Amino acid sequence: MDEMESLATPTAVRESRLTGLHRELGADLVEWLGTVVPGDYGSFPEEVEQLRQACCLTDRSAIDRLEMRGADRERFLSGMVTCDVRELGAEGGVYGFFTSRKGGVLADFALLSFEDRFLLELPPGRGEAIADHLRTYILADRVELAAVEEVVVPLAVAGRQAKRLLRELLGDDFPAAADGRWGHGAATIASVPVTLASRPLLGVDAWTLWVAAEDADTVARALLDAGARPAGMKALDAVRIEAGIPLWGLDYDESYLPQEVGPDEALNFTKGCYLGQEVVARIHYRGGVNRRLVGLEFDGDEPPETGTDLFAEGKPVGKVGSVAISSILEGPIGLAVVHKKAAEPGTRLDVDGDGEAEVAALPFVE
Repeated sequence: MDEMESLATPTAVRESRLTGLHRELGADLVEWLGTVVPGDYGSFPEEVEQLRQACCLTDRSAIDRLEMRGADRERFLSGMVTCDVRELGAEGGVYGFFTSRKGGVLADFALLSFEDRFLLELPPGRGEAIADHLRTYILADRVELAAVEEVVVPLAVAGRQAKRLLRELLGDDFPAAADGRWGHGAATIASVPVTLASRPLLGVDAWTLWVAAEDADTVARALLDAGARPAGMKALDAVRIEAGIPLWGLDYDESYLPQEVGPDEALNFTKGCYLGQEVVARIHYRGGVNRRLVGLEFDGDEPPETGTDLFAEGKPVGKVGSVAISSILEGPIGLAVVHKKAAEPGTRLDVDGDGEAEVAALPFVE
């Protein structure tokens, strides 16, 4: 099934707090990985161009949100993830992976560190599984976990002009920490307190505004009044794919190793032991992996469905991951993790059912 399915009457598991606003703006609502979000607002190509050249507001309610509190949270989480979460301070952040004992990626995450808690952004639909995974290892640790999807809403301000818009809106109140990679700080928009966080790995310059759920509509309208244009998930997905950024659940899962899907910044090899560390470190120091993340340019006018098998010389080498139509490349593109023998740019692959694809270097678009 296509990752985005148009909905005449939304019936998905979760619905955004901003659904009313999206309808008011003329959005085509779609179910995307378990949440009803705007697919587009009537013109997907224009929204992609706005993301590249101007500034857009995007509802990221599909992501899962997990809060971690307790005096032992730093020490405990450090033993569960590939990145260094120690000494981040009250305005720090980091990106990393949860891994299994065998080194497989259970989920990627972005973390915001506060004085009294961690806030973790997780792949859509993955929050409960990660919470259960962590609780398995909480013994005498003073750690508390809570899902906060109904508490805070993440709004992305994204695009080449995103920082300009935010600085004009906030003036001297733009938090200095939000200028750093994964950093964040407190701000106020339309008299509403928000957390403004730098958010790399979305495909364009972007910041996430974490807003109390009951205030999300007020803040979203203020951003639109300030000049942000609404953009749906199709446009945000397209720029992510063009930038070569994979998504857990579409491009990889727990059967993949961190070095197969990157990025390097998610891995720290000096922080000490964590679950799966022996496997991940052995790959780093003694040899590479057998699969690599690549781009695909598909023949024809439409991409195949996510999960379609790929073949090289009659042998299976991987599966199609995220797909989109690229207006810059003027055709369908996608991501895939394939066997290294089929990963060189220019390699021709057969797509199960019908059609072919050519391996492309990442990113498609700088």
